[in-house]
Amino acid sequence: MQNISRYAGLVAGALFLRTDAYEEMRGARSPFLTGLIIIVVVGVIIAIAALVGTALEWASSPNLADIQEIVYDGIIQMPWYQETLRQAPGYDEIFQQWYELGWTLGRTFGDASPGSALGGLVLTPLSLVIGWLVYGLLAHLFARLLKGEATLSQTLGCTALAVAPQLLKLAELVPYVAVGGVVGTWVLICRYLALKQAHRFTWGRAFWATVLPFGALWLLALILAAIGILAFGTLASVLLGGA
Repeated sequence: MQNISRYAGLVAGALFLRTDAYEEMRGARSPFLTGLIIIVVVGVIIAIAALVGTALEWASSPNLADIQEIVYDGIIQMPWYQETLRQAPGYDEIFQQWYELGWTLGRTFGDASPGSALGGLVLTPLSLVIGWLVYGLLAHLFARLLKGEATLSQTLGCTALAVAPQLLKLAELVPYVAVGGVVGTWVLICRYLALKQAHRFTWGRAFWATVLPFGALWLLALILAAIGILAFGTLASVLLGGA
């Protein structure tokens, strides 16, 4: 119970940008383990909230089959449809096939259902942990290059607190509500404070330690894209040459 209260206090402090929360994390016995626990718990909480919100949205949505039928009936009564049908017999069968395919794809990729959100109970915490580790490792590397003082465990522990703004996604309990942009900005500010406190940085060094990992990831993405294009071009040349 004491640990739960402590973790909640750290998350609340980080959410409201209190530097003492990051100081407490820096001085923890095992910052990495504490950070990992916090991220997993927060991930599960927001996944449950998203599941409930999706269930409410699904329950309050109109029957798509009825909408599909009403729209179809309206289309086939339109003058352009009747004119096309007179000029191209059999057009009605082709149109109906493509119309049904379009609705099927729409339901597959866009329809919200509780079943589709169940996977978030695993994927949400997992994605948060992976994102934290990738960013934390890169941030620690750049922070050390900038003469930072924190250990890797302290860096990861403090940057783990940047997960706190994810709790704003609890607003997604209300159907159709999304808060992605606000969360992203808040997370960035929390990361800045985390690195500043963990490494005893001035604001300038904390800024560069915060943003350089994003530059490294962009560079890596460009390199991988260039390699992919080169590999595809080489394979195409070989296949065309063989033909």
